[in-house]
Amino acid sequence: MIKGVLFDFDGTLANTIDLIVATFEHTCLTALGTKPSRQSIVDTIGLPLGDALKLLSGIHDEERILELRQIYGQFNAANHDTMIKPIPGVAELLSKLKERGLKLAVVTSKKAYMLERGMSCLGMTPYIDATVSVLDTERGKPAPDPMLLACERLGLEPKECLCVGDSPFDMQSGNAAGCPTVAVQYTQLNWQNLLEQGKPSYTIIEPLDLLNLLDTI
Repeated sequence: MIKGVLFDFDGTLANTIDLIVATFEHTCLTALGTKPSRQSIVDTIGLPLGDALKLLSGIHDEERILELRQIYGQFNAANHDTMIKPIPGVAELLSKLKERGLKLAVVTSKKAYMLERGMSCLGMTPYIDATVSVLDTERGKPAPDPMLLACERLGLEPKECLCVGDSPFDMQSGNAAGCPTVAVQYTQLNWQNLLEQGKPSYTIIEPLDLLNLLDTI
């Protein structure tokens, strides 16, 4: 029986894709004088920031990556509140899930204070019982560690929690943890790639479709 839901944040609960792309573009232009393609940036969404920056920049020196992280953080913080957008149906979904008595967690590759800021901007905070951010585990997605910690914080077993996300890294993390996984088709990431690399247990088209899925599990 499903008793909890582990949600990714970016692209799953909140439309932050344009913010993320703009931040990576600004970071690479400022530090490297080049701008990655939008698709190459989108393909890294869900990874911890350091890993994404290494892939996009080709840089592996930790001091240089730290410089890039600082540029990224400054731009993201300055533009976050004006660029984050709600995803239609998410607010109603969270409300109905709580009405059903489910425990809800957010598992993200963001830092805790930015996750809290994002949830606050969109009025989600009252619905969320636990969060796991990038610094809470030694290994981030696609390792199982973040999902396992979220289950622990909810007091549930992995098999009792759906893992819902929009990237292959969400699915890989949830699958490795032993959670049933749900890919959201409203993702801006490549859908076929998500299916092939993520191997989700289930798929949904719109946020509220999760309610119907829960009725069938």
